[in-house]
This record gives sequence, structure tokens and C-alpha cells, in this order.
Amino acid sequence: MDGVLVDGEPLHFAAVNQLLGEEGRSISLEAYKPYMGTKSGWSDMISALGLGKPANYYSDRYKDMILGHYQAKSVSLPGATELVRGLQRAGVPLAVCSSSIRPWVEACLSKLGLIDAFNSITTGSDVVTGKPAPDLYLHAAEQLGVAPASCLAFEDAPAGIMSAHAAGITCWAVRTEYTRGLALPNPDREFESLIDVDLSDIVGVPV
Repeated sequence: MDGVLVDGEPLHFAAVNQLLGEEGRSISLEAYKPYMGTKSGWSDMISALGLGKPANYYSDRYKDMILGHYQAKSVSLPGATELVRGLQRAGVPLAVCSSSIRPWVEACLSKLGLIDAFNSITTGSDVVTGKPAPDLYLHAAEQLGVAPASCLAFEDAPAGIMSAHAAGITCWAVRTEYTRGLALPNPDREFESLIDVDLSDIVGVPV
């Protein structure tokens, strides 16, 4: 979802630094990038930065901050709404597969006006192991009633691409400001934005 449908990473990055700032710490964008799209971000940052409080202290406050941001500030990325609606009109089953918790995902999709377009919404709340493990994508494919090999995933971060590939799913990468210059692990195709994605490449015929 983040970095594909919505420009959410700036919201996450700002919230992380707001919390770190309370301890006189900060994290640069380059240092933050490996934590993008992972379920264990706070645990990993606590270890890497030597933070003094338990993970649930940061994660609980962070959850509330991000929920408010999604409800108020979610903006679709270029081409996202058009692609989603085009696939919906073509009868393609659609799923959101996000490491984020369900309240964030539903708040974001509602703000974007896209929640009705998806046949399935799989979130980090639904699985034990998040990306880069394949669990999220396998769960989403099961919910859609389709084989993973017949699915196509869009991802913007290494953990997501690795998750899709581990599930046996073709993955196309979409770059954002937060992933430009970041090495991506062998996406099957790569685009600068969803504007560059031709719907006919997905559904086989012009729509």
C-alpha cells in the first residue's frame, strides 16, 4: 500500500523522527530505508540505535500517530486510482497486501475512496510473520481463491519484493522518492510510477 497506492512513507518517517527526537535521537532517510515495509521495524531500530524503552512503548504511540495521519493526510500516488479503477472495470480480482495493521489500511483506503475496489484486504494483523516472508501474499491469494503463480504484485521496497517472490508471485516494482537509489532485489519489471504501467500489459487487452 505505502509507496504504491499512497505516499505514506513521509508520514511514517516523520512520526519515527518525532518519537526519536524525544530521546535526542534522529534517523536519516538512508538509514531508515531498510526498515520500510517490515513488521519488526521498532524492534530492529531499538537494537540498532540503542534506544532505552521497550518496543511496545514506541509502537503503541506510533500506531496512534500514523492512524491520525492516514485519516487526515492520505493522498494517492500518481496513476494509482486510475490503475485500480481500470483493473476493477476489467473484472480483475484485487487485493491489498500490506504489512501495516488493519486500522491503518482501512483508514487509508477509505480516505482515498478505494476501499470498495478490493476483493480482499490482507494486513499485518492477519499473519504472524510479515514481509519479507511470503505469508501475507499467500494469505491474500488464498482469500482471492487464485494460485499465487497467477498473481501480479506491485511493490516499492525490498522486503515486499522478496515477500512476493517467496510466495511465487511475479512482482513489478514502482519507485518513489523514498526508494530511488535503493537496490531492489530483482523485480520482474520496474516503473518510475504507476502512470507508466499499461493496463493492457496486465489484462491482455486494452480497457
